[in-house]
Amino acid sequence: MKYIRKHKYDQGIATLAVVASVALIALLIVLGVSRRAVNDIQQTQARVKTEQSLSKAWAALDCAVAKIQHDGIELSNNDIAKALEQLSPCQNVAQSQLWLAPWQNSERGMWHLYATHAQQQVGVTLAKATGARRRSFVTSGSAAFYGGNTWRPVKGKKREDGLYECHSIMAGGDVMIRPRTPGENQSKSSESSKNEEEVSQNRFIVRLGGSDKCAPEYKTEVSEYTVADSRDETGARLKKDVQTNVENMDLFNDYFGVPRAQWETVKAKFKRQGGFVVNTQDDPSLCYETLLNAVASSKHRERANAKVWVDGPCDLSREGLKALPSEPPILLVVQDGIVALRGAIKPFKGVVYQFNTDNLNAREFAEQWGMTISESGGMSCSHDDSNIQELCEMITSTVTNPDQASRVPFWFHGSFITKGAFITDVPDGHSVVYGSFQPTYSDETVQQSFKGLKQWRPLGNSYHDIKPPYEEG
Repeated sequence: MKYIRKHKYDQGIATLAVVASVALIALLIVLGVSRRAVNDIQQTQARVKTEQSLSKAWAALDCAVAKIQHDGIELSNNDIAKALEQLSPCQNVAQSQLWLAPWQNSERGMWHLYATHAQQQVGVTLAKATGARRRSFVTSGSAAFYGGNTWRPVKGKKREDGLYECHSIMAGGDVMIRPRTPGENQSKSSESSKNEEEVSQNRFIVRLGGSDKCAPEYKTEVSEYTVADSRDETGARLKKDVQTNVENMDLFNDYFGVPRAQWETVKAKFKRQGGFVVNTQDDPSLCYETLLNAVASSKHRERANAKVWVDGPCDLSREGLKALPSEPPILLVVQDGIVALRGAIKPFKGVVYQFNTDNLNAREFAEQWGMTISESGGMSCSHDDSNIQELCEMITSTVTNPDQASRVPFWFHGSFITKGAFITDVPDGHSVVYGSFQPTYSDETVQQSFKGLKQWRPLGNSYHDIKPPYEEG
């Protein structure tokens, strides 16, 4: 009996031990779950706090970027405080702080703009407009080239075979190249330009200087009595150096760093930097006279470039005036106006940038040429300026389509030797060069011409945030 009682006692002790162990394990599990639940709550709270801080930092950064895009900003390594002062309306937005710092060892001189709140930081890289459409001639519309053309294109990538990918023309529309046959329509040009044309070669050629050569597939050559037109099968003669029907061209943004709708901010900066601004609505010849005055003023003040902003038509025909000097480089901006030349300019060192705003539709350029189009499609010309009158007659005799003739913003007839670039930012416009055209692209000249005017802008792929790791509770 004693054995039986002892056995039952031992079983009871064993059962109690098992129950106690299970209870302990259950308690440990409960404590573990409770601790994990507390950790989860703490991490959730940390995440909420982090996202709130990030949102507040983004609010300040978005405010600063919007102000830069609207008003621009001046940045100098020597005075960061002054740069931040320009962003004062956005400082302390959502209790966040703004900071600016130049990138170290950056060839483009980029800057880092960032905002902080608590431990969170968000930022973006600021860079100046680069003029990414690097070509001798750029237009957001279409273009036609008649006569003897010798082009010095942009020297692009060097290939393994030692040849270069060259770039001559970029157009948002079609391009037609037709070298003029000898003697064609020369009776209406000035005597000086006529002599130039008679000795010029009636072909379109592209070549680099020195021993450098363009790859065959990047070198358009069109001989006399031949046509290269992107609208038909002859377009096969246009090589890769000529790009046509390019979409989404935003040239103003490319060269000035702000959308074209914000052109007034660029013009205001233009004035602050001592650029010449002239209204030529009543007298297109004021354009060339103002160029001479701007160059003389820039030389006297030892400025890096001469800047002229023309509001209205621009007649570059010299009409007995002295030739433009080769220095300093010129930036000629023509707003809402035609650009015309009859005669010869050599050399022209700089950039011609032509654009239209909402105030002038491309089709309304016809009025500045003195062109009238009847309901039946008949075209006639009447203008007080003799140069523009003759150019209008050339337009109507060459561009027989009334719709296209009414959209010509840019017509050169004569001899034009340039070093720099041409940019015609007139969507749906039809630019025409008729004569001896020798454009030489120079990146150095383009950069000098735009010096001081290119706006800072955020690089789209450079936005970022910095999140510290969540702390374990």
